[in-house]
Amino acid sequence: MAESPKEEKRKLLPATKKMTLEEYKAKYSKPENAKAARFFLTLFASAIGVVIFTCLTLIVLRIFEIHEIAGYVSIGVAVLIFILCYVVPLVKINRLPVFQTRVNYQNARLAKAHNRKVREKLADSIISLASETDNLGWYDENRVGRLAVARQTNKNEDLKQVLSEIFDIDIRKQARSMITKTALKVAGWSALSQDDKLDTTIVGLYELNMVKEIFYLYGFRPSDAKMAKIFGSILSHALIAYGASASTTTIVHGVTESIGPKLGILGGIISTVVGSASQGLVNGIITVVIGMKAKHYLNMEYHLQDVLDGVVLDEEDEDEVLEEVKSGIGQAIKQNKKK
Repeated sequence: MAESPKEEKRKLLPATKKMTLEEYKAKYSKPENAKAARFFLTLFASAIGVVIFTCLTLIVLRIFEIHEIAGYVSIGVAVLIFILCYVVPLVKINRLPVFQTRVNYQNARLAKAHNRKVREKLADSIISLASETDNLGWYDENRVGRLAVARQTNKNEDLKQVLSEIFDIDIRKQARSMITKTALKVAGWSALSQDDKLDTTIVGLYELNMVKEIFYLYGFRPSDAKMAKIFGSILSHALIAYGASASTTTIVHGVTESIGPKLGILGGIISTVVGSASQGLVNGIITVVIGMKAKHYLNMEYHLQDVLDGVVLDEEDEDEVLEEVKSGIGQAIKQNKKK
């Protein structure tokens, strides 16, 4: 029985329609001002450093008021904290690779090649870490084995598939664990600190290091624009922690004065515990939000580069056009020489 024209046409169509670069640009590659993103990233990162440095300085001055020798010791401790917990994480974050997902016709092919190198580097890091570290427990052994085979055989599609599984299952789970642990630490220390400057320092340093650890777990960092948003959130939370701590202290003092005469020492203890718990809870929740935002950006950019890798670039047409242009130029040069 003869097939209808519609059935014949359907057979000629591909099973799945591949996305063109124009479609990818319209859906995913929204224009970004690279200079503005870098400016705000630098601005927010510097502002976090200024806030932390100021709070550490004020804490040191207060210690000086209590004891001079302890004040001198605290200077060294504060400098070490600032370098190890602020400067070092920023340097490490800046050195991490970035996937290129904002593309145009000029850089799309180079972006694909760059992203493939980043994937291979991530695969090598995971394989090395899993084989050299005992009881790490981050990755499934079977998936790591498949990843090693894909890397050795240089099968790009297999490598992409296994990497996606590792990111979506193993690394996602570990990232959630990191966020939970950091949020509990921030909440606990905030509840115990009873000091606005110490609260701000705790929030800024813990969250910055949490972000650095999550980036290192994934093996890459987001784009400058998304990094600026993350650092902006950390800066905002540090300033909120300062204001909230001062407000909580004022409220606790007011409650103590109002119910203190009725309940005595018990009233003061209750108001202090409630205020501290509230402050710790708020800081813990905001820490979770910032951690989840960082994880979301990493997941999004990893899968976005995977989408870009399947985009059709019309390379054959481009090569043919280039050959025609070269041929035309060559003929023009020959004709000029004859003249």
